[in-house]
Amino acid sequence: MTSRSPTDGTAGQPASLEQLVRWRRDVRRFKPDPVADDLIERLLRLADLAPSVGNSQPWRILNVKDGAARLAVARQFERERSRTVSGYEGDQATLYNKLKLAGFDAAPVHLAIFCDHDSAQGHGLGQQTMPETLDHSCACMVTVLWLAAREAGLGLGWVSIVEPAAIAETLGVSKSWKLIGYILLGWPEEEHLDPELERYGWQPRTPFEGRYRELGKVEDTSAPSKDAPRSQSGGSVTLVGAGPGDPELLTLKALRALQTADVVLYDNLVARPILDYVRLGAKLIDVGKRGYRKSCKQPDIDRQLVSFAREGLKVVRLKSGDPLIFGRAGEEIAACRAAGVPLSVVPGVTSAQGAAANLKVALTNRDHARRLQFITAHDRHGTLPADIDWSAVADPAATTVVYMPKRTLAELTDIATAHGLDPKTPAIAVANATRADEQAIISTVGMVAAELGSAHPEGPVLVMIGEALRHATPLDVVEQTAALFSTVGAAPVES
Repeated sequence: MTSRSPTDGTAGQPASLEQLVRWRRDVRRFKPDPVADDLIERLLRLADLAPSVGNSQPWRILNVKDGAARLAVARQFERERSRTVSGYEGDQATLYNKLKLAGFDAAPVHLAIFCDHDSAQGHGLGQQTMPETLDHSCACMVTVLWLAAREAGLGLGWVSIVEPAAIAETLGVSKSWKLIGYILLGWPEEEHLDPELERYGWQPRTPFEGRYRELGKVEDTSAPSKDAPRSQSGGSVTLVGAGPGDPELLTLKALRALQTADVVLYDNLVARPILDYVRLGAKLIDVGKRGYRKSCKQPDIDRQLVSFAREGLKVVRLKSGDPLIFGRAGEEIAACRAAGVPLSVVPGVTSAQGAAANLKVALTNRDHARRLQFITAHDRHGTLPADIDWSAVADPAATTVVYMPKRTLAELTDIATAHGLDPKTPAIAVANATRADEQAIISTVGMVAAELGSAHPEGPVLVMIGEALRHATPLDVVEQTAALFSTVGAAPVES
């Protein structure tokens, strides 16, 4: 996840307190890159300014650089983790074993935070009635450190699955020092606005209203029951179509949504220049689904949309093309509705429209194509869908636009011709439609798969098929194709 904020040097304005609080998440996945000692000292000196009961400053910070001591703490954590799992059963125990609950393996900085209960600082002010406020003061210090680290781009993990006395003994500290937490600091390998425990299904956040009460307030009996789904005031989700790539194809409504968003979850296919239109300070989260590679799962995306909206954030789900065409928008709409999250949809220029317009190719023709149909060339398993209506694809009076056909185009054209589609029917493959690196291949149904394979373009591809293309006289396509094939050493196929 990236952020258009000072945490990664992309903006000149300081992060707001609200942004720092929202970005503060327990980090368990760190890069092994070192953190400069002077940066750690600056953050610790800032944290040392934290408030404390009676100005007691009871925290004691031990920077654990010794490798043997770090290993001993990590082993103690694993023992406690193994013991803790016995308290869970069934699916919860299985999930607990899968959770990553610490980052000992990569975090470059280890800090043990203790509370000194024998300190004379503060003369005991405020501690006679509530001695636990010494521990609370140390927690305040850690929170300040957490926010300071976040502002510097660092991640912090607060490890609590350890036995305090055992850690104190391992590190050889005074018997009056009580462990508050073992802190891991480093550059985060990945960043998220939602807690990892929520992201992996351990426990979702609940609405603020469930933790707030007013003494003496008369209850409103007309209010919805506590079991009724609702979102926190102000939170919402907007599905936005980014168009095929040219930022100038964004609608005014899409631009307004991007410039008022608190967080934007964007697909891998969204052109990067479009992200420049997102409001400075908004959080950018890459949730792209990358074909045949590790990528974000749809249920995880659904949970993040709902979670952010419940926190009162304006959430934009940014999708390439139009969100309602092969974008799995239906699942996200259903998730928001089930959670009671306000939802709106901003349509976008779909890739077929952008490709045809840029190449000046008409997709319909009153004499040759009275129907336009969009199909996808792969199913949820990455294979050619089994339920394609091949008679419709073979219909000479239709123009067919095939989305996501890179791996299955040869199979698709073979089956289509077997069902009666003339192999000499015009076909145009377009990669990166409307973008600066757009590539077009003008061909026929019988040859387009082989020619696309030879060109091997990067980025999203679609294929347009139909007699309407023959009568469009796509001069621009011919010129672009000639330029493309001059670089790959092949000649364009005349249609």
